[in-house]
Amino acid sequence: MSKKHYKKNKKVVETVIFQRKRHYRKPAKTALFLFVCLFLFLSSFYYLNFLSNAQNTLVLAKENYLSVIQSPQEKNSHLVPVAVDIQNALLQKKKKTTAETETNWLTENIDSQPDHIIWHGPRDRKEVALTFDADMTPVMVDWLHSGQVATYNDTRITDYLIQNQIKATFFLTGLWIESYRDATKALADNALFELENHTYSHPSMAGYCFGQPQIPQSQYSFEIERTQQLIAEYTHETPKYFRFSGGCYDQYGLDLVKKEGLVTVHWDDVANDGFNANKDEIITNVLNEAKNGSIIVLHLGGQPNTPSTADALPTIIEGLKKKGYTFVTVSELLNPPVIATKIDPKQYVSSLESFSNLTP
Repeated sequence: MSKKHYKKNKKVVETVIFQRKRHYRKPAKTALFLFVCLFLFLSSFYYLNFLSNAQNTLVLAKENYLSVIQSPQEKNSHLVPVAVDIQNALLQKKKKTTAETETNWLTENIDSQPDHIIWHGPRDRKEVALTFDADMTPVMVDWLHSGQVATYNDTRITDYLIQNQIKATFFLTGLWIESYRDATKALADNALFELENHTYSHPSMAGYCFGQPQIPQSQYSFEIERTQQLIAEYTHETPKYFRFSGGCYDQYGLDLVKKEGLVTVHWDDVANDGFNANKDEIITNVLNEAKNGSIIVLHLGGQPNTPSTADALPTIIEGLKKKGYTFVTVSELLNPPVIATKIDPKQYVSSLESFSNLTP
């Protein structure tokens, strides 16, 4: 109750007694509080129910696992019991660090190779890398433009590789790229192939080298960097590997290649197809020298430099297949995928311990 006085001429003339209106709290805060309590209650109920179901699942999994192992010829005879310790395999996978997953055969073995040159890949897998050098010197460019030579791009080679889905790596010279831009684009656009650096003008970078034109060390950088730029224009990637002309090199060149961020890749299986018209000899050279991880060197030029390479290639491919080899690019050969755990896909039944480790 409250009183209110009305005064007139400083005299009380009337006194009114009235009831004060009550102030109620807004209902929004109360509703929010009730909603939060309800949410917490339902969440707790759901979580407890989930734990109960998970425990029942574990018990059922154990019973099914034991029944399969003890009676494989009964209802579940189509399942194969686990023959490896999956739990240990999973634990090993979990323990692998980031540094371990980033390692590969190349980084582990480059320092052990003579002169830091890669001559072959891992010897524990039935894989080989076909490589084709696309040579081109200034003299060869003159012969091409004058019509003295019809072509230095034997398309029979690439056509056969594409038709038979054979992977290969092409080491291109810069002059070859500039002479065959459309062919370079086609190679770059094909997922079967990778393109790498084989100098710009195919010079000797180590004194006398099979009659190749010799250049001073001051020109080495141009030979490497110009071709890097040309290949990157078509592949939109920086080449990773470099191959010296004729396989000739000196220490200055090796150091420069490494400084440029490249790895020198040569070969351990020589076709000897340069200026060799004997198809059978080329075939024999490749098949006799092939080993696990071999890098095979052939040439893309065609007449007159490598007249019989395309003729020998189908027999080489079939012969390597019969020996059990598969074909990969140089990158795939030197950087195999890291497999932390390898389990037979027929082993469908997992142990209870492994299942427990995977549950929260």
